[in-house]
Amino acid sequence: MDATLIALAALWGAATGLLVPRAAYRLSVEPEEAWRDACPQGHTLLGP
Repeated sequence: MDATLIALAALWGAATGLLVPRAAYRLSVEPEEAWRDACPQGHTLLGP
């Protein structure tokens, strides 16, 4: 039981770590600006 819980927590943390930075960067714009679709270096932001 403990090993399963630890494994699930590790998977949850890994998935969150991959998805949250993209959403946080994409949504970090002024209210009147469109969402960002590329990083400052021009790389396309993928994901939801």
